[in-house]
Amino acid sequence: MKLIRKVTALLLCAAVLAGFSACGKKGMTYEEEELPYGSTMRQNKTSYPVPITYDRRYLNEEQITAVTGLLGGIQNADAELYTNSTLDFYAAYQLNVYEAASTEAMVQQFHDNLAKTTGEDFTFAMALINEIAQDRDNGNIASMLTLLDGIYEGSGKFSDTVEEVYDLTMEWDITYTGGTQVLDDEHIYLLKTADGYFAVM
Repeated sequence: MKLIRKVTALLLCAAVLAGFSACGKKGMTYEEEELPYGSTMRQNKTSYPVPITYDRRYLNEEQITAVTGLLGGIQNADAELYTNSTLDFYAAYQLNVYEAASTEAMVQQFHDNLAKTTGEDFTFAMALINEIAQDRDNGNIASMLTLLDGIYEGSGKFSDTVEEVYDLTMEWDITYTGGTQVLDDEHIYLLKTADGYFAVM
């Protein structure tokens, strides 16, 4: 009888979750907006440059387009897709750091560097956004904003123009001929300026 009660409770909890509430202790329920990140994950395999899984309450289509554009640019060695997804001055900074002859050569280098870990024909089977941070006092976010302020050549501080900033902790599930690879604890930073959303890593 105890087993039947447990199974019934689990089924009830699943039914409540399907209605975007959660089953808690002593029969408590929570509204969808009260649930933590990861409680309402959405998987999309066809609408973006790479397949992506994320919590739809925290990230919108424009934000996901920037993140997947960055990854798709690396996967396909597509310089246009990559540069359209990131900040112009940051791409110029990367070009200098990597001492590449052109943006195309730089993005090809990004592709080749990842291919050394996986395989030349690698593809992102899934990019999973596991965690999201927005606090500017977060160490990773603070460091990235400091870097961007240091290389920005416009007037004032670039960080003062940033309307929103996110540190996305990701898992990349990668397939290639002869194997698969899971790379976790990867970080992409998502920033909103007056010109829209951009991703940097």
